[in-house]
Amino acid sequence: MEASTSSIIYTTKSKDQTCPSNVRVKLDPAFNRKTLPNLEKEIEETWKRRLAELPSLFNGTKFRLHSVEENCETLTLNMGITCYKDFQGSNLSKELLILQSQGLCDHDDSQAYLSDALGVGALVQTVDNHMVLLYRSKHCGEDTEMWDRPGGHPEPKNLVGPTPVEEINISEMKEEAVIEELFNSITEEVISEVNIPASSLEPPGILGIHRSHLSGGKPNVEFLIKCKLTSSEVESLYKEGCQAEAYESEKIFLLPLEKALSAHSCDLDLWNKMAAGAKGLLSLYNMYKHRYLL
Repeated sequence: MEASTSSIIYTTKSKDQTCPSNVRVKLDPAFNRKTLPNLEKEIEETWKRRLAELPSLFNGTKFRLHSVEENCETLTLNMGITCYKDFQGSNLSKELLILQSQGLCDHDDSQAYLSDALGVGALVQTVDNHMVLLYRSKHCGEDTEMWDRPGGHPEPKNLVGPTPVEEINISEMKEEAVIEELFNSITEEVISEVNIPASSLEPPGILGIHRSHLSGGKPNVEFLIKCKLTSSEVESLYKEGCQAEAYESEKIFLLPLEKALSAHSCDLDLWNKMAAGAKGLLSLYNMYKHRYLL
C-alpha cells in the first residue's frame, strides 16, 4: 500500500465551500522562515545549480503559510513571506529530514527552517462532470512528467510590485488584498494554463488545505471551480495552444470525476503518475463529497 503523500490540515465546513468572506489572514514577519548560516549558503548553491539545469526558473516572491486556525466557519491563515529560491533549497533539500529535526529541536516546529511557499490548485469540474489534469513539462520547477491539476502560487508582486523578498514589509500589506489575490490566483492559473476564458468559470471555493510530503510539507490550498463548458470544449481550447503558460504542460486529460475519485484503488497506473498535489486535491474532494453531496 502506498504511503500517504500528503497531510490534510483543513477541510471546508460548508457545502458551498469556503468563500472569501469566511477567510482571514494574519500577516506577520514572525511567520517567516527561520534562517541558518549553513542553510543560506546551501540555498544559494542549490539555486545556481537549478538555474543551470533549468534556465526558465524565476525567483519570484511567494507567501509562506505558517499555520491555520479555525473558529466556527472562519478560516485564518497565518502567513509570512518567502521566495521560490528558498523553496527549492529548503523544502526540496536532500537534507530535508535534518532540517526538520533541527526545526523541532530549536523551535518546536519541523517546518521552521523551510520556505513552505503557499501553492494553489483546483479541481476544474466541467458541466459533463470531468476534471482537468495536465501533464507537466520539463520546463516546470516541480512535478515534471506527472499528471497534475491546474495550479501555481498567489503572488506578492501583484500587491507590492517586483520587490525583493528581503525588502517586503509584510505587515504593511492589506489583509483584504491578500485574500483577493489568493482567490484570484487560482482562476488566473486555470486561464493561463488551460485556456478556459474567465466568463466560463464560476468563482472558486476552498475545499481544503494539505501539506505535500513529497515537497517537504509544502502547503497547498485546493479549490473547486465549476466550468460552464463540456470536457470536449475544454480540450479543444487547450489544444489551441495560445494560453500564456502553455509551455508548462505537454497534454491534457479530461478524466471523468468518478473515475478520478476511485483511481487510488481502481487505476493504479494513473494514480502512480499523479503529482502529490492532484492526490491531495482528490482526497479533499472525496471528503467534501461524502459530507455534503451524498
